[in-house]
Amino acid sequence: MEYQKKKFKAKLTRLKRFANEHIYEELNLLNKKQWTFAYDGGRRYGIETTNCSESFNGVVKEARHLPIMATVMFTFYKCVEYFDDRLVKSMDKKAKWNHFSLYAKKKYDHWRKNAVGHDVIVFNRAAGLFEVHTPINRTSPYKGNNKHTVDLTNKTCTCNKIQLWKIPYSHVIAVCNKMHIDPLDYFGKYWTVDTTIAMYGSLSFKPLPDQAYWPPYDGPRILPDKERLRGRGCPKVNRIRNEMDDLIEHQPPQTCSKCGQQGHNKRRCGK
Repeated sequence: MEYQKKKFKAKLTRLKRFANEHIYEELNLLNKKQWTFAYDGGRRYGIETTNCSESFNGVVKEARHLPIMATVMFTFYKCVEYFDDRLVKSMDKKAKWNHFSLYAKKKYDHWRKNAVGHDVIVFNRAAGLFEVHTPINRTSPYKGNNKHTVDLTNKTCTCNKIQLWKIPYSHVIAVCNKMHIDPLDYFGKYWTVDTTIAMYGSLSFKPLPDQAYWPPYDGPRILPDKERLRGRGCPKVNRIRNEMDDLIEHQPPQTCSKCGQQGHNKRRCGK
């Protein structure tokens, strides 16, 4: 999760000192673009996990225990509802002159407040090269009092945050304020409401016809395997056991805080 390469290398060196050296060597063999922020080149847009799939998983979780046909129909109509709802909300934002997503706007507003205390030194006005000094952080000795290089032409900063988030960070905002440039021009296009409208409006769902109008099916008939049908009672758990299960099994028996005997608690105590 470290944004800067120097901080990532420092954390990796600490891991080598406090953990197994074999783990350090194995991590170095992995492609850093696939598991680190500092080297991913901004492909994740600052997203740490698979948030999109997890969000949609929460939307369709009601269909988990439905039959196959009902699950397919529920997922289809939920997608239709989801896409229409997001499209209407995005068009409403654009009508209100909100050009960026709420998430990106909140981050930008927070970073804009931090940019007030930054000092900017112009190195090459024509090439868009600047140096930014951040003030000392009075609450944390490990933050602040840093020096970063901002390249407005290539939209980069040595803090690596504008490359990762595609949102103007406080260093870039401070430079834009000094040069009387609109920082909103340095937003990535995928944060704009127009991109959201294009995404949710590009896919056109068509209503499913009534089953009486379906064309005749000429193909194999798939039936469930009778040997794999679940019988009565609770299903058998096939979870792989680990050390946590052994720890729970070897715990001492429950002791009552009222009478001091084992095997029950004070709510079930007969005394």
